Amino acid sequence: MALMIEHRNIGHNWQFSYKQVKLLQQYYNSNKILVNCLNSDCNISNKVGQRIEHNLLLPISKLETENNKDIF
Repeated sequence: MALMIEHRNIGHNWQFSYKQVKLLQQYYNSNKILVNCLNSDCNISNKVGQRIEHNLLLPISKLETENNKDIF
């Protein structure tokens, strides 16, 4: 377990609050919906689809520092 924590940054006891767990669940569910949309025959342009894929799991702080402010 110590090797996983040291080299893969997993296995930590994060001790999230109830509110943090709910926000993580909301984040996960939102991303799952986007992935399902991208994998289906939805009506979005290739450019929008590529932008969603590029930004899908980036934190908000990273999105704000890139040239993506127009999506907020």
